[in-house]
Amino acid sequence: MKLEAIGNLGHRLMLARTLPPRLVLAKIAKRLPWSNRRSVRVAEIVHSPKDLRPDRLLEFFRLQEALLSERVGRPPIDFRGRNVIEIGPGPLAGWGPMAIFRGAERVYGVDPDWVDGALFDPAVEAAYLRPHFAALSEAFGALMPYEEFRTRLADKLTVEACGLDAAQPEFIADIIISNSCLEHIVSLDVALLALADLSAPGVRFMHLVNFGNHRDRLSPFSTIYEMSPSDYQSLYGNHINLWRPSDVGAAFSAAGIEAEMTIVDQPHEKVASVGVHTHWKDRYCTEELAVRTALFCEPIHGGEN
Repeated sequence: MKLEAIGNLGHRLMLARTLPPRLVLAKIAKRLPWSNRRSVRVAEIVHSPKDLRPDRLLEFFRLQEALLSERVGRPPIDFRGRNVIEIGPGPLAGWGPMAIFRGAERVYGVDPDWVDGALFDPAVEAAYLRPHFAALSEAFGALMPYEEFRTRLADKLTVEACGLDAAQPEFIADIIISNSCLEHIVSLDVALLALADLSAPGVRFMHLVNFGNHRDRLSPFSTIYEMSPSDYQSLYGNHINLWRPSDVGAAFSAAGIEAEMTIVDQPHEKVASVGVHTHWKDRYCTEELAVRTALFCEPIHGGEN
């Protein structure tokens, strides 16, 4: 048995104990080579309490924009008439439906785990799309009837099961967004070079990066800082790239993308509670190691473009 499988066993057992039984069965079925990917993805969505919260993704976006407005005076993004790329939108197309609802011309997403047809499956439409439309209408006003929203999604929203290096949006993006995705891209420097080629002059972007372990919310830096990156990846795989804030900032700069970082949360006590390996001590200061989440956005030069 691979060390990676052993390292992830405890995490999977924890999920099996805490997730709804039907969701656990769907996740098991997902790993069977003969399973129908669309049927399995639909089952994952409709049995996931997290995915079925109609305002969950909307809340993330609005909280991030509110924080940026308060901290750095960043104006909100205006989606009207804009071409949008979203990186890693997830099974529900992420913020794409919100962007379409708010007037985006086109939205293109890239997500290697995307399954065509699942979002518009009747069960997902009833369980998520209609409630999500209601949440959008409550947040931004009755901008259109549901039937028009559904038609616009079909016509203007595309998600492809690929990475940024293979993205073919057929437009240059005015807006680029992602939520806890960049930390999962192993060759992030290469991906950002591809992203630079897809960016229009004056592009607006907002990327939330989570520097924690994605395994334990109460101890986000355990296992990461307790060993070298090579040991971590031997035990847990490449589910996160282990880049720290300065590494991400340097990759943006190397790609020719001017980006500013705004720290979202920085729990110093979570670093103090783990034994920090010399790899991390020798390369990063404690202040940087304590950054759990941060937003990377275009610099503010007056109002919105």
